[in-house]
Amino acid sequence: MDSISRHEQILRVFHLIDILFGARTPLSIAELKRELRNRGVIEEMSDKNLRRDVLFLEKFGYAIEQTTKPSAKGSRCAAWAIRPGAGRSELRPPTITLPELLSLVVAREFLAPLAGTFYWRGIGQLLAKLEAVATPELLAYAEAHKDGLLVHPRPATAKYASKTLSAVHRAIRNRVELAIRYTPLGSAAPKRYTIAPEAVVVYDGSLYIAGRRVPARGAAGPAAAPLAADAIRFFKLDRVTDAKPTSRGFEPGSETVASLLADSITLYRSSSPPRRFRIRIDEPRARWAIERPFHPRQRVRHLPDGGILLEIDRGWTDELVPQLLSLGEHVEVLEPADVRDTLAAAARRIVERHASAPAGRRGERPRPTTARS
Repeated sequence: MDSISRHEQILRVFHLIDILFGARTPLSIAELKRELRNRGVIEEMSDKNLRRDVLFLEKFGYAIEQTTKPSAKGSRCAAWAIRPGAGRSELRPPTITLPELLSLVVAREFLAPLAGTFYWRGIGQLLAKLEAVATPELLAYAEAHKDGLLVHPRPATAKYASKTLSAVHRAIRNRVELAIRYTPLGSAAPKRYTIAPEAVVVYDGSLYIAGRRVPARGAAGPAAAPLAADAIRFFKLDRVTDAKPTSRGFEPGSETVASLLADSITLYRSSSPPRRFRIRIDEPRARWAIERPFHPRQRVRHLPDGGILLEIDRGWTDELVPQLLSLGEHVEVLEPADVRDTLAAAARRIVERHASAPAGRRGERPRPTTARS
């Protein structure tokens, strides 16, 4: 049986469970067919295949009882019901469909970065409730046949200490400042910061605290400048070794984290305002640039030669330049002019670096060649 047919069968089985739980008397094949048609699950189906689905239920732990009842023509026909014993008295009628179940199983993998948070515990509790709806055998069967969908790379689970996560969520919920020990990228030792946390952001398989730096009390000069307190920063939770809510409250900034991220495809944030970009991309990389995309609000204009013109009204230079360099000779920045100059300078440095011998072999004597026949 191919994967599509198997999924269709599991879908029918979930509806059969619901139908049999709701029936007051045993149901015949004809009655089961009518119920499935009314639900839009089938149009036509052989009696043999429907009997196979009923036996499927019994195979996967449901207490199915077969009996007989009068048919529409006056003769006796087979009928089925769910009886006590891994059936009516132990399980509740299902309140979840197969697509919902499979979606939940897959979503659990996407939510793996939240392991340790109350969100993750909520997912676990929801999955536990399914045990009151479906037998473990049927759940295992559905898990094993979510064919054709992989999450790669699979996020690491149990990545963060639950104590740290609880402290962060408590500070966000109560709007109190958070004292953290944080090791910035490029630093060898952790530093102490006080931040006003506004949200936890899931990005690229990791969690980040979005918040504003709070200057030390009584500090003077640049350290206490308003800009340092007003700018949203992102603190990667992997680098937080300790987090403790304080008793000092704060008011959220005028710009929400969601609105700030609306103009960025990464977590980049600059003190400079975003600018307008016009970028020409040649045909060999055009489709990739559309699918990636470069910016969540980019506008695409297709050119006669197969290339594209990207227009980005609000973009940051330091965020876009690495993406543009990844396209090599297939990209041309039309504006801003200074970004065009930046790419040209970077290209010259790349050429100069690759025109000489590799760094590890500079100064080595050339090895003699040996003629081979």
